[in-house]
Amino acid sequence: MSWYRRHEGFVLLLVLFVALRLFATWLLRPGGYVSDWSDYEFYADWGAQTARGYTTFVNLWAPYPPLFARLMLPVHELSLRIPPWVDPRLAFHVLFGALLLLFEVGNLLLIYRIAGKLAREDGPTAAGQIAAPLRPALLYALLFAPLFTFLGWFDAMPLFFLLLGLDLLLASVGWAWAGSALSVALGFLVKLTPIVLLPVAV
Repeated sequence: MSWYRRHEGFVLLLVLFVALRLFATWLLRPGGYVSDWSDYEFYADWGAQTARGYTTFVNLWAPYPPLFARLMLPVHELSLRIPPWVDPRLAFHVLFGALLLLFEVGNLLLIYRIAGKLAREDGPTAAGQIAAPLRPALLYALLFAPLFTFLGWFDAMPLFFLLLGLDLLLASVGWAWAGSALSVALGFLVKLTPIVLLPVAV
């Protein structure tokens, strides 16, 4: 219970964060009045091509390295087994959103952990202030851009591996650098951007 008392604010934030994203996955479409479109539509088309026997983007790493496809395409195949209801896109959007939600929760946890490590170096928080580790997590949870990106794109995945690599770099355990390198490598297999952590590690 002492752990819960120390992290009570974050646990509440996490529950609200998950609830918001679950309902948003079911009930919101990104684009608003500007464009009723997201990359989810493209991922579904990609999955449909694979079902027709075409191997789209194989050995073409610049747009989509292989790990993303290994995670997304089985979700698309599973969504085809669910009878369409209301909108034919619904099953894929909900299932793929649920997969991304795992990475989003990981992102929030890692932001909180990294902020906690940095806060320990800065010293205790003054009375009456929001705990230092909770502030960056609150900022991430309340910003519109991460929610909008979650609803239309898969960037929560590479961000997770980038944050995990950074968290492990900041760890005091001797083997953590190897875990950080593995995390960056997995992130690179999802999207090329996590490689930016490499010069930081060096």
